[in-house]
Amino acid sequence: MNFNITTLLQQVDKFGNNYVSQAYQNLASALTGGGQVGVAGLMLTLYVIFWAIGIWQGTSTGSGKEMVWRLFRAFVIYALATSWGDFQTYAYSFANDTPSAIGNSLLTSVSANVTGTSAGLNSVNSVQTALQNIWDSLANSTSAFIKSLGVLNFGGYVLAAIILVVGALLIGYAIFLIILSKIFLWLLLALAPVFIILMLFGYTTRFFAGWITAIVQYMCVQILVYAFCAFFISITQTYFDAVNRSNGAATTTLTEAAPLILICLVGVLLLSQITNVAASLAGGIGIGTPSFGRFYGGAFGSMGQAGQRTLMGRLGWSTRPERLAGRERARVSLAQRRYEDSAEYARLSRKLTDPA
Repeated sequence: MNFNITTLLQQVDKFGNNYVSQAYQNLASALTGGGQVGVAGLMLTLYVIFWAIGIWQGTSTGSGKEMVWRLFRAFVIYALATSWGDFQTYAYSFANDTPSAIGNSLLTSVSANVTGTSAGLNSVNSVQTALQNIWDSLANSTSAFIKSLGVLNFGGYVLAAIILVVGALLIGYAIFLIILSKIFLWLLLALAPVFIILMLFGYTTRFFAGWITAIVQYMCVQILVYAFCAFFISITQTYFDAVNRSNGAATTTLTEAAPLILICLVGVLLLSQITNVAASLAGGIGIGTPSFGRFYGGAFGSMGQAGQRTLMGRLGWSTRPERLAGRERARVSLAQRRYEDSAEYARLSRKLTDPA
């Protein structure tokens, strides 16, 4: 069965939409006590009490303008925290649909200037279709390249495998970032009743601000992935057009297939920077996506110091504690040599060795 990216992402979207709706309504029901006085009602009562205390202390006023503003604010917060219909209309649809809408618009604008499979992409699933086209081109080029090889041309088979692997890394990394941002965005939206109700009090507003920052960050990840796909496809489509023509005639050679390796590697390196850019835009912390350095650290960290020392010794390497200890010994030795060359050391030496 052929791998279909659009079907995969549609299944993810379907599950996510159902999950957010059910989780939100369950949390909202828990906050309202299922028709009785719940946590949300108690927090509204505390809000009124604290407001009265503020008026008594002189930190708040009981003017008509402030009363209207506070009551309106409390009503909006309570409605968004407990009513799925209002939240879906004013918050969920915006957060969930905006990234894909922007990505489709970007890809539609560049597809008018490219040729081949990326021309005229203007459907609601333009980004998924573009990724699917890239994957199909890579898979077909690998198949066509293998068909043109001789039986004993093992180097060509290795090159074909490398093309397929780097293509899988590029498409897989893009899909991973899209699904990662979608899943965590849905998790945050499902927790909306808890964080929205915290807006009632000034001290707990910071938790709501952190929640909003995280939502914006995951939205930015999706938008940047879609924008990257649009830009990447627009500048590489000529290479894919050439390889698609060769694939159709089953005459794909190293000349057409080799550039795909470089294109995919560049794409993977560019995708690896998206999470940091999204964090910079949203003002949050960079998302920890997998990298070879983290894998290396996790793999060797689980071995313990003794295992690390044994393996590093056999490989001719040194562990981090050994490197730190060596640097400390070097610093102590340097400080000792500097002191021996100082005037104070010479004066003390003469004083100790002077027979008088």
